Amino acid sequence: MSTTLTSGAITRYRVMALFTGTMLLLLTFVVIPLQLWAHNKTLEKPVSIVHGYGYMVYLIVALDLCLRARYKPVRTILIMLVGVVPFLAFYYERIVVRDTQRLMAEAEERVAAKKAKQAAKAAKAAAAVKAAGVAAQATESQPEPARAD
Repeated sequence: MSTTLTSGAITRYRVMALFTGTMLLLLTFVVIPLQLWAHNKTLEKPVSIVHGYGYMVYLIVALDLCLRARYKPVRTILIMLVGVVPFLAFYYERIVVRDTQRLMAEAEERVAAKKAKQAAKAAKAAAAVKAAGVAAQATESQPEPARAD
């Protein structure tokens, strides 16, 4: 199975990292203070559920990105854990996206260089075939010397 790094994987990660970070901030700085100081539990359940399901999707998307980028296990675990620390998701999302885009650009450069090398090799082979064809044609077109019988 070929897993290639794509801009779609980066976009999915970015969206889910920002969503998870926003929901965590909402949970941490709005819902919990309302629950503790105002004794208002109205937002507790819906925000917690949305954050929980969003975090599960974030874990899947982050794992997908890490596997495609071939990150080491320690970095993969770190990327997956930043979704539980307020503000860290926003900071680390920028780092991950920047590094992943760099990896993708390097991979595209390698593919372009490989294609250019193959094209040059094919052109060289075509020139050799053409030169051999011209030489063969030149020997065939020479008249045979007349024989004196």
